Amino acid sequence: MKCFPAVICLFLLFVTVSCSSVPVHIEPDGRRIPDDFAGIAHAGRTGENTEFSQLEYLGVRWTLHTFAWQDIEGTQGEWDFAKHDKITNDCIAANIKVIGILAYDSPWIHEEGRRLRYVPPERLPDFLVYVKKTVEHFKGRVDAWCIWNEPNFYFWTGTQEEFIELSRQTAEAVREVDSDVILLAGAFNRVPRLPVNFIRNLFNSGAMEKVDYIAFHPYETSANRSVRLYEQFRKVVDEYNYGNKIWITEMGFPTGGWYPHRIPLRRFPEAVIKVYAHLSYAGAMNVLWYQMYDPIVRNRRGLRKSEDFFGLIRSAEDPTSKAAEAYRLCASYMPDTVCYALTPEQDGIPRSIKAFWFKGEHNSALVIWKDGIGTTLLGCTRRLNIRLNGTNHTQHNIVSGSVSDVSSMISIRAGREPVFITWQHGDAEERPVFTK
Repeated sequence: MKCFPAVICLFLLFVTVSCSSVPVHIEPDGRRIPDDFAGIAHAGRTGENTEFSQLEYLGVRWTLHTFAWQDIEGTQGEWDFAKHDKITNDCIAANIKVIGILAYDSPWIHEEGRRLRYVPPERLPDFLVYVKKTVEHFKGRVDAWCIWNEPNFYFWTGTQEEFIELSRQTAEAVREVDSDVILLAGAFNRVPRLPVNFIRNLFNSGAMEKVDYIAFHPYETSANRSVRLYEQFRKVVDEYNYGNKIWITEMGFPTGGWYPHRIPLRRFPEAVIKVYAHLSYAGAMNVLWYQMYDPIVRNRRGLRKSEDFFGLIRSAEDPTSKAAEAYRLCASYMPDTVCYALTPEQDGIPRSIKAFWFKGEHNSALVIWKDGIGTTLLGCTRRLNIRLNGTNHTQHNIVSGSVSDVSSMISIRAGREPVFITWQHGDAEERPVFTK
């Protein structure tokens, strides 16, 4: 993520806090959720067995790492893949797929001798050499490549036209070396606003012709606003038939510092659940959370201090869950299912209730919460009576991860914090029934 003061001030001008609920476009046949739906950006960086044990427990299937040009060719013609070999091999051993970012500059390409987050046109051939050598070196080990990161923001200082040409030639270079690897582009965010013209120009230029999917980072001030932003983005890319080809390669909320999308720690678990429930049903191919740990020592200052507060876990030395248990529930029970949004018209639920049913081959999960201004500001709740089929009905605490057995006829009080219920079913599983 990594936001910076001048840009954050612009972002604040465009952010208005909203508590209203998110309209849900109903898919009668549900949405098929991929079995590798959940990931964590930058996971595995410690290289420690403890971290990989935690990643296995959480159900992480993807991670994202930057294969920075500066790391690999810090001096022209001198290649060093050792750092990224270790990270990649560790992830493969843990059955975690890797998305590699091909990005950034190396100081030797600039007269100033320092990184400028820019590749000038005359240095593009050098960048393409780095791309080809990197893709060749990791062929068969890195599962997907992404061209650059957040080019509409801090990470690209050249012109839009220069970046689009870099994207086009990078895609061609990747395909020359590996015609089968998954290729992503874009990786846009919305700071200070959704870059609609940039996105359209990327497609209209032909730069996406060799690209499989488009990446997006829907950072916002709440789960509801993140979902709305995703839908805005989806409508734009759907003009080019990429509406069902979106990868969320970063998503998160800081629980401290001064970024405008920071949230209270007590609201972090509910935000994770709501984002994953909404985005799975909205059609995202996967969602990678940013990120695993807060740093052991929080030493950033000013607006950048928020970068120290994105972790699902307190730190690599303190395994306290901030929202890791909520993530684990999503990663364990949402992938490899069909997701249905339950509705007032078909299921008789109140309009203020959001309910998503994840139906797997033998297991189901039901996620329910109450939306709206009254719930957010006043803590309003709604009593619901639900009849479930099957056996082994379990209610999960999204904060602690503790479980309790419940009956097939359950009465709950739905409020702002999602209720998460799972059960086992037979072949003829029926929809949950809401009763008076």
